[in-house]
Amino acid sequence: MTFRLSPELLFSRGEPEDPRLGDVARMVSPQEFTRESWDLTIIGLPDDRGVTLNKGRPGAKEGPNAIRKWFYRLVSPNATVRIADLGDLEMTDNLNVDHEEATQAIAFALGCSKRVAILGGGHDWGYAPIAACMKIGKCGFINIDAHLDVRPNDVHHSGTSYWRALETGVSADNAAWYGVQRAATSRIHEGYVIAKGGRILFADDEDTTPGKIVQIGKEIAARCDSLDISLDMDAFEMAVAPGVSAPQPSGLTARRVLDALSSLVALPKVRTFGIYELSPPNDPNESTARLAARCLWEAVNAS
Repeated sequence: MTFRLSPELLFSRGEPEDPRLGDVARMVSPQEFTRESWDLTIIGLPDDRGVTLNKGRPGAKEGPNAIRKWFYRLVSPNATVRIADLGDLEMTDNLNVDHEEATQAIAFALGCSKRVAILGGGHDWGYAPIAACMKIGKCGFINIDAHLDVRPNDVHHSGTSYWRALETGVSADNAAWYGVQRAATSRIHEGYVIAKGGRILFADDEDTTPGKIVQIGKEIAARCDSLDISLDMDAFEMAVAPGVSAPQPSGLTARRVLDALSSLVALPKVRTFGIYELSPPNDPNESTARLAARCLWEAVNAS
């Protein structure tokens, strides 16, 4: 596996009394990475072929560095946190092979890191951290998303991740979805998840609260060796997150998602956290990228 580093994104004010995450994080080669232990490791997956295969708006391949740009400007919440950025995984012309490489890269990172943050890219890449976690034991997941992403398909695309997870080893009673949009959800897909035993919290239901998904997360974590938290940026209402592959006019507010994330990523069993479907070409004023960076900040705050 080969990574491409972008050290120019490590922002610094040059003020010791005001350190930013760009002062704290280190962009390292795989060889350097294995010589130390880390609280959080970042891997970018700059690809949106799965988005276009699923008829979404292209642009998510530019997501990882757009998130980094604003993430590294934020204040470090923890002066001692150790952050490694391995850079972006180099892609080939074979999407399925690249998915296998991504799984291996995340598994490699988990060997030296408490948590791994994945920056997409399309949401087809949401399967790779689950596959990596399954290599070390029983895995569960929580997907914060307007969609269920349980479309059956032998080819990886942005609608297949959680169908693939449920068909390759994740028990559905260890799976939950938060913020799903009924207007964007096939009854057949909903029925598939319910029949399997998964939990769906629809965005417009009164009981879809941060507290409820956090409680479900705690229950899943108690039954698993690891937990993956996945955030598709189309879970947000498009007023605050217009720059996504499939914008939603009535999604979750930023506050609801941040309240849920702050508690979910702090669960000790959380080993992987991914942010997907940011589409910079469709992001006026970079508002969605800034929000994605703020969500990634929660993973640092929990580390």
